Amino acid sequence: MRFRLAGALVGVVAILGLRLYGRTSAHDDVKARLVALCASDAECLADVQKHYDACFESAYGTGDRRSRVDVDALVRCVNSRSGVPYFAVLQEDKP
Repeated sequence: MRFRLAGALVGVVAILGLRLYGRTSAHDDVKARLVALCASDAECLADVQKHYDACFESAYGTGDRRSRVDVDALVRCVNSRSGVPYFAVLQEDKP
């Protein structure tokens, strides 16, 4: 019984670890892209550094099977909090 419980516990920890890793990597990847878009604009970089974490938290959704970042909501949040429309998300038309 103890081995089953330990095995189940290891499985749960592994799943939670993968979800956390996915969240962390999504956080870092999207932030890196926004920083790259700011290029050499110091005010843009400062606003991303200041507002990104809170905006990411509000834009990151966890579902039953997958988690994702609502990039449109994230960009609107950073723009709104900074008061400057630095970023925009272009919607592609699906055929």
